[in-house]
Amino acid sequence: MRQAAIDFFQLLIQAGAIPGQDFSCDAEQQAYHLNQRCYNLLSQAFPHVDWQEILGDPDAATEQRIAALHQALGCDFVERLVALMVRRLATLPDGEAIGYLQAILVGVESATDIALFPFLQGALDLAGQARLEWLLRQAAAAVPGDACLVDLLQAAGATAQDYTVESNEIWLTESGWQRLSLVWDGECALGISWQR
Repeated sequence: MRQAAIDFFQLLIQAGAIPGQDFSCDAEQQAYHLNQRCYNLLSQAFPHVDWQEILGDPDAATEQRIAALHQALGCDFVERLVALMVRRLATLPDGEAIGYLQAILVGVESATDIALFPFLQGALDLAGQARLEWLLRQAAAAVPGDACLVDLLQAAGATAQDYTVESNEIWLTESGWQRLSLVWDGECALGISWQR
């Protein structure tokens, strides 16, 4: 299986797909994930192959995952997060925007198996799309943690009682932590807070 996966990923790259953006591999579950752009590139590069029949419909699986997540949270997380990200990206300098994007896009896809990139790209104007593409090609950067976590929590339906921000630190209640863990898989320091 390993050589077959390597050959398939080389085929994807040959078609013009970008690893981490258009496709990814989950070694634990021995699965791969392709976005719609990847399917389109494969269809253009190899028109004689019916990729939908071979690989399945990417939109149906994504729609099912989004519906299940929205039901669990009781809100439209993807739409809310994309709107928050568009607003936040307009205010962040490039260095912070790089870390912000990396943390959210990778963390959300890791936790939910939902690739946010196509939704975010579709919500931006042409200048925003060009900046997004450029930012995602840059090296890893420091993550503005409070901005990422606040946007994730708000999009996940957390209320003011679920978290507080003090001195660039986020303090979560159990409810806030549960919401965050449903939508994001990333690194953060945990500690215990006593009532003051």
